[in-house]
Amino acid sequence: MKGFLRWGIGAMVLTLLVGCTDDSERSKPSPPSVTAAALKGDLTYQDVLEKGEMVHNLKMTADSERIWVGTHAGLYGSAGGGLWGLVSSQLERQAIVGWFVDPDDAHQIIVAGSEGVHRSTDGGNNWSAIGVGLPAPAEIRSFTGVRQGEKIRLFAFISGEGIYQSVDKGETWSLWQPMDQEVYAMDFNPEENRLYVAAQFSLLYNEDGQWKTEVLPEAQQIYSLSVERRSGTLAVATERGVFEKVKGEWRLINARAPEKLILIASGEGNTKWIGIGESALIYKLADNRWTKWN
Repeated sequence: MKGFLRWGIGAMVLTLLVGCTDDSERSKPSPPSVTAAALKGDLTYQDVLEKGEMVHNLKMTADSERIWVGTHAGLYGSAGGGLWGLVSSQLERQAIVGWFVDPDDAHQIIVAGSEGVHRSTDGGNNWSAIGVGLPAPAEIRSFTGVRQGEKIRLFAFISGEGIYQSVDKGETWSLWQPMDQEVYAMDFNPEENRLYVAAQFSLLYNEDGQWKTEVLPEAQQIYSLSVERRSGTLAVATERGVFEKVKGEWRLINARAPEKLILIASGEGNTKWIGIGESALIYKLADNRWTKWN
């Protein structure tokens, strides 16, 4: 793929403009302190951007009412009323590049980032370090997971090593596939039983233990990717907009976002996709229309 941009989730620095909010937005109320369980927010989104410095990833909660963002200084979640909260003070000093919430048990959450892998079994209140078999220190650049029946498969990319895999909820890991390129984003498509990665020079997928190139002829720069679990649709954010791969064919989404989207993630409920633009604002795609997330 020509001119593949060396700019993805794991290495991307969004332009977090301090001046993108007005004075009234910064005059926030003083609710109770954040608790991981209730996420009673005491931050504006602008506060999150200033504290987090970089945004590495985002996801929508299963109830489609909240969004979480992984930053260079912890994991934050929207709490309603335009406020946000820190999911856990235990993660505040870590760069969080990805996380997996067990669809069969939302209390089981696994996060990964600059300090390796951590797991919570109580919905994010308490965390413990896991990850036997990972290099030490394990500075993870990209992370994703999928439940396949009774098994949870987790994938973690470590620069200079490759992609590690765990099949026991992150307790133990082994090198799954070496990788001589940087990986900026990855997601697993259960419909195709493939792991897709946005790598340094190309869009790749792994099949039968071999890396193969996925050709996207109408775009030269790929920023991030995501798989919609409900349909198996793969989406990639590019310089031309968001492309979807449906039944083996690529097509550009007709709905145009208000600005270029740098991060893309699967939505929930009526929301098909969510994304972050160059300005660091969050958008959602519902009813074939992109609107700003409030």
